[in-house]
Parts: sequence; C-alpha cells; structure tokens
Amino acid sequence: MYVSEITTDNFERIDIKANLQQVLPLFKNSNNPAVLVFDGKEYAGMLTEKSIVRSIHDLKTGIGGLVRKTPKITPHTTICEAARLMVENQLKQLPVFDKKVIGVVTNENLMREAANTDFGERPVSGIMSEDIVSVDAGDHAGKLVNIFREEGISRVPVMSNGRLVGIVTMHDLLELIMPKKTGVGKDSVGANNSPMRTIKIKDIMTESVVTVKPDSTIRESIDLMLERDIQGLVVLEGRAVKGVLTRTDVLLALAALEKKQVSNPNFTLQLTNGSLVDFDQNYVTTSIKGFIKKSERFLGRGTINVYFKQHKET
Repeated sequence: MYVSEITTDNFERIDIKANLQQVLPLFKNSNNPAVLVFDGKEYAGMLTEKSIVRSIHDLKTGIGGLVRKTPKITPHTTICEAARLMVENQLKQLPVFDKKVIGVVTNENLMREAANTDFGERPVSGIMSEDIVSVDAGDHAGKLVNIFREEGISRVPVMSNGRLVGIVTMHDLLELIMPKKTGVGKDSVGANNSPMRTIKIKDIMTESVVTVKPDSTIRESIDLMLERDIQGLVVLEGRAVKGVLTRTDVLLALAALEKKQVSNPNFTLQLTNGSLVDFDQNYVTTSIKGFIKKSERFLGRGTINVYFKQHKET
C-alpha cells in the first residue's frame, strides 16, 4: 500500500521567523505531532515537541535554530517505508511532496492501515518496550525534562509505593510551560521561579491510565490509542507493569515487515566534529545508544553518522 491513500492536507504550519511563544499554541491539540515550517513559500523543515523540550529556555527565542530537516516522501512511498523513515528520524509525521508539499502522513494513519492486516493479530508482548523508565508521584516536574532528553521517550508511568497511579507525557510538560494569561511561563522556563521547580508530577499526571495485557493484540491496542486519542499504553499483568506500548513501537514493527532479514544486527556509531564544533560527546553517545537499543532488533545492521556543524552561535 502507498501513502497516497492515507495522505491528509490537514496540518499546522508556521513561518520560520516566528518564536516559541507563537508556535506553542499550535501544539495545544495533544494529537498534533509536529508543525511544518516554511520560509516564505518554501518548506524549511519541521518543529516537534521533542525539539522544543530539548532546547526551550526563553519563549522569545526564534524557532529557526530548532527546525529539523526531514525526509521527503512521495505519494508512491510504501507505508512500511514511511514507518521506517518516521522511526529512524524520530518523527510522528512526514511531509508528502509532489514538487511541493501536498500534505502529510501521520503515525495515526499508518497505524490505522496496519491494524487491518495480519500484523494486527500479533500480541503486544512481541513489540512493546520492556525497559521501563518510571517516576514517583512526589517527584518535581523538572525531573521530566532530563528524562525526556536523556531517554528519548515522551511518556513515563507514575508510581507510588510500587503501584501504578498515573501517566505523564511530554505534552503535559509543554502544557505546563505554555504562555498563560496569568503570566506563568510568559518569558522563561529556566528561572528559579519556573513552575517545573515547584509543581509535583502528581499535579500534572493523568490518573486514569489506559492499559492492555501482554497477550492483547496489536489491533486492539491500536484501536484503544486511536479511540482515546493517546500516544501510548501501559502493559499490565495483574498489578505489575510489564512494559509500555507506544505508537513508535507499532511503527518499528511495521517498518520491519518490509526489511530483508539481516543476521547479527549491529550498528556502528561515528561522531564527526565538523569545523571543530564543541559538543557534549557523552550526552550525544548516550542518546544515540538509547535509540539503538530500542530499535536494532527491527532495523537490522547499519551505520549512524552524526555530523556537527556550527550555525551562527549555536
């Protein structure tokens, strides 16, 4: 199946000259995965929740330095190839080009199609993420910033006395720092009076966690995510948290359907310091190793080459 059948022209767009305060309201809808950025009429790239959380400090900051270059797919790209590109580039939507942008394909559209195939009959235990990162209900919201940055995830279960009591997401964090009429979050996020330093996770988490069992089917799980308009589920066996199933996990498995079998999966990581640009090698290495650990069983063998180039003062 090709993406032409699931492309939509319903997407958010903004000019590259905008600042964070102007773009944050476009993420108010929790199911809006990204905003397409244009320089005049030309497509410049994409802005995601993750890129904002990783770099946010001053809401007056221009978005130009946060815009991500993205793969460009065509109406003739297969849904498995689109899923692979989403996973490898850590995106939730891709722009579809026919000389110019004609629409986007979202993870939701891909999952909906996948659910109606034999793929949908598989148990979630085979594709869920088992390396669980959790937080305590009494932790401060500021802890989430480090978790989301370092672990490359967008949601974590919330525990209290060893029991699951809620779920907190990257979108909850953005809601906390969005500009409000009261002035909270108006100018900066890193100041000592930042709400992230005072508000506890229990105050922003969602208490009603949507769960599935390890033997639930992928189709049932996809239906739940789409019906509830959420990005992930917690996998429970009794009261024990066995894993987390996200839309990304579904896309990883979908991408693997079209790949040829490769023995001894292995990744080589190469960091290239272009023009003697300074960067935190430990942070970058840790981030990419986390992605490899999560993805290598689906993506097979490959090389990740990270090239750093200084852009103005960034």
